[in-house]
Amino acid sequence: MIKVLIADDQELIRDSLSLMLGSNGDFEVTGTAADGREAVEMAAKQKPDVILMDVRMPVMTGLQAIEIIAERDKAVKIIVLTTFDEDEYIYESIKLGASGYLLKSCSTEELMHAIREVHRGAALINPDITRKVFDLFSDMARSSFGKINRDAVPETVTKNEMKIIRLVGMGYSNKEINYELNFSEGTVRNYISSILQKLDLRDRTQIAIFAVQNGLTMARD
Repeated sequence: MIKVLIADDQELIRDSLSLMLGSNGDFEVTGTAADGREAVEMAAKQKPDVILMDVRMPVMTGLQAIEIIAERDKAVKIIVLTTFDEDEYIYESIKLGASGYLLKSCSTEELMHAIREVHRGAALINPDITRKVFDLFSDMARSSFGKINRDAVPETVTKNEMKIIRLVGMGYSNKEINYELNFSEGTVRNYISSILQKLDLRDRTQIAIFAVQNGLTMARD
């Protein structure tokens, strides 16, 4: 059973989500928070597996709460669930540690699927804003053109891990990386787990951001 914490400043949304998820045997709603500060406090006490987090809330914003929670507990997964699809919210949410970004217009099935996916370690973005994410990455890549910052990479990162960081930054899936580097699927998964640990990141989306920000998609052996 996946333990879920809901953080939203609208009581109707909190109650609706709680009722919907609570009626499914796969989920247990550990609690609901009306603002970011409550979300931070409840996350520390309840240790949920997944948090559904709105971005605009009083007292403390969802973005501020994501940053604190992600720093304190790397095991918890955070899905932003909001009505806002502005670039700044999308980018900052992922950068600060969110593993998913969904719009409240998504279906019940899409939300439940997202919770299950991020719980097992995947990253998930609403199809309606996927184009925005690619555009953001493209803009970042262009702004970093010619600027390869290898100093950002710890010395413990191996050559093979650098290859995978570069390919993840270029948008390659695990299957495509397998083909490109002639590695087994299990080997790629193990490398990605090692990269996450060495770079102190949460998921492959953050690896991609790290690669693009530091110009590593242009790096060659």
